[in-house]
Amino acid sequence: MPVQKTDNTKQTAGSENVIHLKYKGLVMTGQKKQSQTFKKAIQIMKKQLNKWLSAIAIAAVIFTGCSKEESPISGSDNSSAFTAPEIDVLANETDAEFTSFEVSGGTESEGFYAENEGLPDAYQVSGSTADELNSAKRDGNAKRLRACLSKLELDAEQTAKLKRVFHAFEDCKSGIVKRHQMAIRELTARINVKHEALVKAYKAGRIDKETFEKGLKALRAEFNQVHKLLARKASIALKDCYHKMLRAMHSILSERQWKAFVACYRH
Repeated sequence: MPVQKTDNTKQTAGSENVIHLKYKGLVMTGQKKQSQTFKKAIQIMKKQLNKWLSAIAIAAVIFTGCSKEESPISGSDNSSAFTAPEIDVLANETDAEFTSFEVSGGTESEGFYAENEGLPDAYQVSGSTADELNSAKRDGNAKRLRACLSKLELDAEQTAKLKRVFHAFEDCKSGIVKRHQMAIRELTARINVKHEALVKAYKAGRIDKETFEKGLKALRAEFNQVHKLLARKASIALKDCYHKMLRAMHSILSERQWKAFVACYRH
């Protein structure tokens, strides 16, 4: 009996060892399979991520290309800015003209008025400006710019490109100009109410000529001071739109045409 008990114990221990080894093998085999499956999943995810990144990159290129086509006034920002210092000169001169504008009129027989609401020639460019380059029309807006461009012997392709640029410039400045013009009209109306009262007082003999002239001078100063404040509010945005338009024009014109345009426009 003692011998049989010992054999059974050995057999039981041996069986447990076998079972343990088999279980350990199964666990290791399972872990190995799980590791392989995990690695495959990671590889698949990396491939999908690469595809997504490639798609995003392609979309970005396409979007950038479309944006350049839709915004002609910003199409040559990088190239022209460094090759045409005249762009900054023209932009600064026009900005100074805009902010330093002074009112006209203001006499005994005439009220105060701001020609073109104080907008300089360059800021009057519109989508129709290119259509008027070769016409006999001498009135209208942006007369000086049209006169200079009409001397450059532009071909049909250049004229078509300039037309798109001018349309884009008009879109860029439209809201700014409308707000500025409305403010200037309101200012003009308010100053002229005071002017009318001043003229009536002078004609009725309630004030002498010296007082009348001092009153006119004060109204003129008031108009110019308020106009300068209004112009400064619109100045930065308008100058930016104009700067972009000039860069686009520089990319369209030949070097000879560009130099001729600058010389003509600054004359």
